[in-house]
Amino acid sequence: MLPGPFVTITCAHDLGLVMTVTASLRANCAVVSPPGAGCVMGVAWWTALVGGCPLPNVLDCGQAAGYAATALRAGLHNVIARVAPAQHHALASLARVTGGHVMDQRPDALDLPPRGAMEALERYLHDDRRIIR
Repeated sequence: MLPGPFVTITCAHDLGLVMTVTASLRANCAVVSPPGAGCVMGVAWWTALVGGCPLPNVLDCGQAAGYAATALRAGLHNVIARVAPAQHHALASLARVTGGHVMDQRPDALDLPPRGAMEALERYLHDDRRIIR
């Protein structure tokens, strides 16, 4: 499992904000897509969004093992797939080959509010006590 805390991002603006705040606070954080975004927005969208991002990232593929497998084959390291045990086993085998990891549960994550996102993120990271000293 990746270290938290986790922050849900939906766009480049969200990602930029998270990167700025974590750098200024010297905080640890991982970003996660919205629930089921791997199915709705696709693997290419997430790959383009987080390409070059130094933070750990997780694509939530919901109940779609095929999208999770596509993400792992595309080089993404972390996916969420809430699937049957046989499918999870197959995905875990693929992840071992690709150097990835399959989570079967979505972690608790901060959803950035439309207003005051920076302040909410700063509070969340401070409250989580994941500040690097």
